[in-house]
Amino acid sequence: MEDRDALEEESYDAYDGRDAIIFLIDASVPMFKKPPVDDIDAAQTENDCPFVLAIKCAYNTLCSKIFTDPNDSVAIVLFGTKKTAPNDKYGVYTNTFLLQDLQNPDCEPITQLDDMLNKDGGMDEYMYAESNPQSISLADSLWLCSSIFSKHKSKTDKKQIFLFTNNDEPHSKFSTKQKQAERRIGDLQDGGVSIFLFPIGEEFNTTKVYQELLVSNDKGGILPGSMTTDELLLKICRKCQKKRTFATLGFNLDSNTKFGVRLYNLIRPAAQPKRVPLDKRTNEPVKSVTTKFNAETAETLLPSELIKCTTVCDEKIRLDKNDLASLKSKFPSGFTLLGFIPIGKLKLHFYLSPASFIYPDEDLVKGSRMIFGALVHRCKARGFAPLCVLKITAAMKPRIVALLPHEEHDPNQAPLFGFHVIILPFRNDVRKFNYSELVESTTVLNDERKFLTSKVGYTPSDYLDPALRTKWNTLEGMALGRENIESVEDLVMPDLDAIDDRLGQRSTTFNDLVFPLGYQSPYVPSASKAKDPKNEAAVEEAAKNGWVCIVTNT
Repeated sequence: MEDRDALEEESYDAYDGRDAIIFLIDASVPMFKKPPVDDIDAAQTENDCPFVLAIKCAYNTLCSKIFTDPNDSVAIVLFGTKKTAPNDKYGVYTNTFLLQDLQNPDCEPITQLDDMLNKDGGMDEYMYAESNPQSISLADSLWLCSSIFSKHKSKTDKKQIFLFTNNDEPHSKFSTKQKQAERRIGDLQDGGVSIFLFPIGEEFNTTKVYQELLVSNDKGGILPGSMTTDELLLKICRKCQKKRTFATLGFNLDSNTKFGVRLYNLIRPAAQPKRVPLDKRTNEPVKSVTTKFNAETAETLLPSELIKCTTVCDEKIRLDKNDLASLKSKFPSGFTLLGFIPIGKLKLHFYLSPASFIYPDEDLVKGSRMIFGALVHRCKARGFAPLCVLKITAAMKPRIVALLPHEEHDPNQAPLFGFHVIILPFRNDVRKFNYSELVESTTVLNDERKFLTSKVGYTPSDYLDPALRTKWNTLEGMALGRENIESVEDLVMPDLDAIDDRLGQRSTTFNDLVFPLGYQSPYVPSASKAKDPKNEAAVEEAAKNGWVCIVTNT
């Protein structure tokens, strides 16, 4: 069971690294101007200004990462502001203020942003912005960001800068400040930093300054203009979404042929957080330690004195530490090809855990894409699946896996080819299920199913678990000391009216194909057991005589 869940429970720290994000927010006068409202009856509030939209994005990102990615780091830097505070760590920069240093998401920075957004006068000290936009030095703010990244304790994080502004011309195109900004962006890019511009406002003209600045930033980019917080949050969510490789492995076809692959985990249901025992006196996490004793002498046993055993053919075989190590080192790390089996031999009851996906890695071994593509194409054409031994790490026990070939030929999607990694069970993991014989789907039914799927546009990642989201909101409210906890909208329940509008009669056609006229289900619902009136009378009599109080000791 431990090895079966290794692909799911392996920490992202070992393979994926962490994110280090700096929110670089423009605090000049244009960022505090409210946009025009077409409806004269609409009430304008301070929350309409672009500066507040940017702060809201930083606030929501911190609230999200404290649960989803607590090991990531986030900082907030304001530029174009008169508020300046000397910093012993980074020094003083013109018109630039470090609001929050690069740190893991915590209650303190979230509370600070919450006070700025909700308390009266929370924005007052930040509204004394630079009145002349041409005097803003974007290079100084980028220099501060470079200093923050250089002094960050982790050097393997994925570094990103999210730039928020509605001023499309902070300085003239051919000025000295433009050249300084270009030099700073080049230095950041050489250091592996990605810069993304989030323009606020649909009339933002990127050709004036920023297109020239970010044209050489192949790791970053300029996003379309946004007017609402939801649009900005959606773009930030896409940039923060981790699509990194779970593991980079070698694929051994034989002793002389090897190519590289990358292992990815697909979208999976979010799990409930594990309970952490705390000391009631100090509220610190408690670490459990297990000590083994000899039952006869009551002496403490050392790890070297422990011997494990396994049952083979109804006989127990003793294995010491060296035997276990030799079993794990039998196969090298990566995929080792054993042979091929027909795809029809992969039965449904072989399912153990969600499948992963592998894709060729040209950086590990040159020519991997060509060999991998030929293998996928021939396996798909012949109807065979490679049978391999998989070891992600040297300390992991080997698993037998089947590779299901996948080739995407949909013109509406990007071409994709690879293998689905299906973990096969050992003999003691195979279960017997009492289910009726399955019916093969027809070509007409498959075409109808594909049409319905394309029309509905279902994306699993867009639907949050309401129970899990409620739990997170409750913990967030308790940590921040809120009296009112935000309710969660249940998006799992289908919108039947919207489905009928999109599909029309096609849903009825699909149901007729699945359940034709005269179809009878082999499953008969069991009749509910009627309540015994004698038991109800006995409970009522016990309540009248006071026997319930005696039983419950009340």
